[in-house]
Amino acid sequence: MVSGRKSGRYKPRLVPNKSGGKLCGIWGCGNPRAGNQNRYCLPCKAQYARGHRARHSELAPDARMRANARSYLNVYVKRGRVKKQPCEVCGSTERVHGHHHDYSKPLDVRWLCKEHHHEEHARIKAQFSS
Repeated sequence: MVSGRKSGRYKPRLVPNKSGGKLCGIWGCGNPRAGNQNRYCLPCKAQYARGHRARHSELAPDARMRANARSYLNVYVKRGRVKKQPCEVCGSTERVHGHHHDYSKPLDVRWLCKEHHHEEHARIKAQFSS
């Protein structure tokens, strides 16, 4: 039995190192953690994510369509074919998200800052629950 294992999830044993930082103790690794907020070192974090992330083929059809639309848009943004625009509500250029109204049109998005994107989803949720 692996130390710290509880209901299929691993909890790392954090060991302080000489400089006062924490080490990743998961799987007996002992590497420095990746940043202040992380529990794991980068290789252990990647291994954990690979084991727990849902496979694309395992997603429900609607979730797969949403994932494809997000991925498609992200690739176009990375390649410079689509430029992130300022928030349509407040004009902010920080933390701008692309909001899809229709996931079958992955490049047809409204650009909203994080706050207005959350407000948009809350409005849509309230509209459907009413």
